[in-house]
Amino acid sequence: MSNKDDIFDTIDSFGSVGIKKTDLKKKYAMESFENVLDELINEDRICVSKKGSYIYCWNKECFLDYLINSDLKFKYLYKSISNIQDKINNYSDSIFKYIENVDCELIQIKNSFKNIENKINDLKTHQTKTEDIKSNVSLDVFKENFDGVLQAKSSSIGWVELSSIKNEICNMCDITDNEFYNYVSDITESYPDRYELSSGGYEGIILRGIVHGFVRCI
Repeated sequence: MSNKDDIFDTIDSFGSVGIKKTDLKKKYAMESFENVLDELINEDRICVSKKGSYIYCWNKECFLDYLINSDLKFKYLYKSISNIQDKINNYSDSIFKYIENVDCELIQIKNSFKNIENKINDLKTHQTKTEDIKSNVSLDVFKENFDGVLQAKSSSIGWVELSSIKNEICNMCDITDNEFYNYVSDITESYPDRYELSSGGYEGIILRGIVHGFVRCI
């Protein structure tokens, strides 16, 4: 079995839950990992999108299940379209009478079409850009700058508010605020024995629905 098929089978095995891209990359630590992932996306076999603070990978069919189960608006629109399609298939011989009966439903779908189009465009963006959160700065470079600022700003108990060092590190690495928190999420996940996050603050990393805005070196 090729590496590409092996990676696809691993993604497929996680079903609608999906697998974190960082976990997948750890399992397949090879230089061609990103190229293989891009090939699977271009072959329309997988979808890559953000869930919470992390980027996840899904089998294409399972990604649809994930959207239906996690997004109530998408679920409603999908079911509405599916119901209309089912009715059209069941009453194809009397399609014109059917259109009169579901005229209200078609009006609702027409009004919601723009929202569906925007969601599809968002999905295409996620599928074609698997490295858009850190295209210029490596994780090692970010970690080096992060450690230096963290050491300089640490209090007597070691905790540092992420928002207090965000601007300095963003200027050093030439990254956006969103990229800053994505990098922090990656390094705290990759080095759990090195960093510890704490809840609190006005902004930070969302874990289990709670803002974690403080960090310290262990």
